[in-house]
Amino acid sequence: MNSTPEQLKIFLSLFAVHVPTLLVCLVAGVVIIINWKLASPGSLWALLAFGLAFILCFVMPIGQTLLQHWVFQSGEREARMWAFSAFAIVGSVLQALIYALLLAAVFAGRQTAK
Repeated sequence: MNSTPEQLKIFLSLFAVHVPTLLVCLVAGVVIIINWKLASPGSLWALLAFGLAFILCFVMPIGQTLLQHWVFQSGEREARMWAFSAFAIVGSVLQALIYALLLAAVFAGRQTAK
């Protein structure tokens, strides 16, 4: 797993899974920015959420590719297997943050009913 073409193939196969999310994030970002003056105070929260999701579309496949290279490069596989779990947990926490930002966008600037 030392060859660059093999790592590029791994990255592209992992990145392909994120392409639909990437496209939605791009479209959402453009719509939010175009309608910025008409939008609610939640626009900032939504832009932060879609921005984080956009960044993760690149960071997660790159991280997984580098992690696989690091874990499998030597005979210490068993000692390094914890890294996959740690990476998955961090990714899961960041996904949860995206949902929390979207929730904040929904409720930001709303008036309470009396």
